[in-house]
Amino acid sequence: QARRQVQALWLQAVAMVKKLSKKRSHVAVKQKPKNQERRMNPKLIRDEALRKVWDKNKGWKENLEAHTMKELHEHRLPAVIPKEAKHIPKVSEEELPICKKLSEKHGDDFAAMHWDIKLNIFQWTEAVCKKKVLALRKGHLRSARAEIFSAHGEDMKKPIFGAAKLRNVFGH
Repeated sequence: QARRQVQALWLQAVAMVKKLSKKRSHVAVKQKPKNQERRMNPKLIRDEALRKVWDKNKGWKENLEAHTMKELHEHRLPAVIPKEAKHIPKVSEEELPICKKLSEKHGDDFAAMHWDIKLNIFQWTEAVCKKKVLALRKGHLRSARAEIFSAHGEDMKKPIFGAAKLRNVFGH
């Protein structure tokens, strides 16, 4: 029975040590008021037009519902929407033989071009096949030199190799 009393005292001592260590390391949880959580500092908003019309007393949802993107950025939108695309699709020298073979074999059946796994090695969709073949028929071709030149421009924006990779293009 003395042994049981000793064990009970020992367990109480361990429990007290645990309680003390919990008290020492305990950090009280701080809660923000609910209305403060949904407020935002307008200085953190990058869009200048939205920052100008931002109401500090409203929350996110109320502020965004109060203004439309057209209202904020109307001066940036074009007056007339162009009918022609700015980017004219072209066929590169690598794609040229594939487009010719697909066009000769299937004519205007772009769905058949899409499913032709022997000729359509790039696995173009029906829409891409149509775009490439129509560009070929109109004579919109792109030379290998132009491909290299455009790739050089992409490398200047985001280089993959060498010292140019370490160069800071965007100023940050």
